[in-house]
Amino acid sequence: MGKNPTIYDVSRKAGVSAATVSRVLNNPGKVNAETRKLVEAAVEELGYKPLLEMRLRALKDIPRICVVSPHFASQAYLQRLRGIQLYLESLDYETELQIQIVNSQMQLERFVETVSMRNLDGVIFVSLALTEDQITKVKDAGVECVIIENQSPMCTCVNYDNFEGGRLAARYLLDKGFTEFGILCEPFHWEYTVYSMQDRIMGFQAEVGAAGYSIPREHFYENQIDYSLVRKQFNEVFRSGKYPKAFFIPADLMAFGMLQAAIDCGLTPGKDVSIVGFDDIDYADVFELTTVSQHLDESGEIAAKALMEKLRDPDKPDRQIMLTLSLIQRKSA
Repeated sequence: MGKNPTIYDVSRKAGVSAATVSRVLNNPGKVNAETRKLVEAAVEELGYKPLLEMRLRALKDIPRICVVSPHFASQAYLQRLRGIQLYLESLDYETELQIQIVNSQMQLERFVETVSMRNLDGVIFVSLALTEDQITKVKDAGVECVIIENQSPMCTCVNYDNFEGGRLAARYLLDKGFTEFGILCEPFHWEYTVYSMQDRIMGFQAEVGAAGYSIPREHFYENQIDYSLVRKQFNEVFRSGKYPKAFFIPADLMAFGMLQAAIDCGLTPGKDVSIVGFDDIDYADVFELTTVSQHLDESGEIAAKALMEKLRDPDKPDRQIMLTLSLIQRKSA
């Protein structure tokens, strides 16, 4: 059996200095793309692993898990991450948890292409629109994966029915006797992310339509998922006096902005205007927001448990786990 390759073997193979190899491994953003590709190809061909990494893995076989998501600052993401962390902390052995944020299709593809070089055991993808080819590449690299908020027959997925969640919100408002509705949403998404809002809105519209009502175009409002921007927007809407008396907002953070705008304008949420959100993120109870709960912490725990089960038993069948949504009634509607 030959000796393990060294950083100098990699540098000779790639035709660059050992210092450049080190920069590619530790700070790839500071190396030009052409050089980075040469080094990465040499690393993969030689099967090079940094010496410290090899020693650590030899001393203690610690499962290395990476959570990959586009929404580091999102409260929904943070609650899912909290659930993942709580489950891993409950185990009777040590795990290493890494965080990878991808903010473009290129970054997602780069992660997938280099996953074999990252010495990972498992990956939890959150709210990312992975292709079958990308999932195949991850699994071919010997890395188990679980997806949250998307579906694929190729791996275990933890998901829920966004369409049904929209219907649940509509049924609640219809049962309250409302016949006039408004919707506030973010109108765009990125190609590498899951656009959950669309299914939620479609479900809401379908249930309202089945009851014999429609939502006119002027009652569709758009904004970013930003508390301050929504608050400013609806200060103007509410002061105009021309607005529907019941709203569905498929993201709680936007609903918080609308609730504060209502209060700014002297309106009483749940009386003068009714608002139903979606997510049940932290502080939804403080804002007294009626919302559809997708059980964020639980989804993280379930995903982490499913991944660790696959690591213990790779032959364990993949599953499509559907969480049940529930409507949490508070004072906003």
